[in-house]
Amino acid sequence: MRNALPVWLHVALIVSFVSQPALAKDVCDAQSTKGDVCLCKLSDLHPTQASVGMAEVRIKAEKLKDEIQGRSESGFLKYLLRHNKEEPVIIGPGGIFYVTDHHHLARALYEVGASTTYCTIVDNFSDAKADDFWKHLKDNNEVYLEDQNGNPIKPNDLPTSVKDLRNDPFRSLAGAVRESCGFEKGDKSSSGEDYLEFQWADYLRAHWAQTGIATKDIDTNFDSATDAALHLAAEKDAASLPGYTGKISCD
Repeated sequence: MRNALPVWLHVALIVSFVSQPALAKDVCDAQSTKGDVCLCKLSDLHPTQASVGMAEVRIKAEKLKDEIQGRSESGFLKYLLRHNKEEPVIIGPGGIFYVTDHHHLARALYEVGASTTYCTIVDNFSDAKADDFWKHLKDNNEVYLEDQNGNPIKPNDLPTSVKDLRNDPFRSLAGAVRESCGFEKGDKSSSGEDYLEFQWADYLRAHWAQTGIATKDIDTNFDSATDAALHLAAEKDAASLPGYTGKISCD
């Protein structure tokens, strides 16, 4: 779905923004410190989860394309900053950038041909040992070690680029269910809120057979699949999940 877009998106170099202090303090590097908001290359971002919902990515990409039209490169970056669309990054051993949230946004930016975005440095562990680094991420729920089928994986199994994130259609359905008030996000400080959409995706995956819709057909029949997912989300079996509402619409 990487459609042709303004040429500047494909040829923009990160160095071209260094002279624009109104946009960012600097270009992100291994010495960036906690709290810095700086420019980074999408190709440098390493995911901390294995999958996204590609249907959700497509929706975000369409919205981004609407915002790109008629804007200069700096104008589009200003739009991202103004709407709090920075990628949260922890700098890991060897100066590797690990994005801890907004994976769908990062993949959508890649899909529309962007090469650069804003990052907020959450922390810097560039001098840490690998084992200590991954333990920190696990202890703080900043890494999700399941693949697109809900099976456990190890850190070495994570993709090394946002372009390699796999499609989990149940993650898209979970996002659609949330948008239709089938569940709601609450206090982010609560442990039950960690990876909320993934918890709901796993629930939908486990109960999907009763809908009669093949998993491979979810993305191509997304409206029908969303309706089925909303009814699953309203069942009593889902009542123990965080954010349960029992609703099948926002009306």
